[in-house]
Amino acid sequence: MLNHIIVDISKHEFTPQQVTWLRQEFVQRVAIGFDRPTMMWIIGGLTGIGIAAFGILWSEIGSVRDELRTEISSVRDELREEISSVREEVKENRARIVDIATGLARIEAILEERLPRN
Repeated sequence: MLNHIIVDISKHEFTPQQVTWLRQEFVQRVAIGFDRPTMMWIIGGLTGIGIAAFGILWSEIGSVRDELRTEISSVRDELREEISSVREEVKENRARIVDIATGLARIEAILEERLPRN
């Protein structure tokens, strides 16, 4: 479009050197950059790629989160089972200690009766 404007300007009192300079300054600079539709496609494409990458990452984070939840719940269940078995063992050990203490008290009582105190 600028090229047509410069051609129209060349009909009005501009020398060929001035028209050449105008072409070099304005037409080539516009040709170097991207036009608006191209820029819109580039921006839209980058935005689409970004949204797609975000969606993929979000789904991966969600799947890892679900895996962690299931792993944590299974470990929690294993720990509860282990704690309950340890509690049972502690109860059994306490009962054995009571039995041993009772037996020891009987032995001490028998020894005191039979052995002289001097």
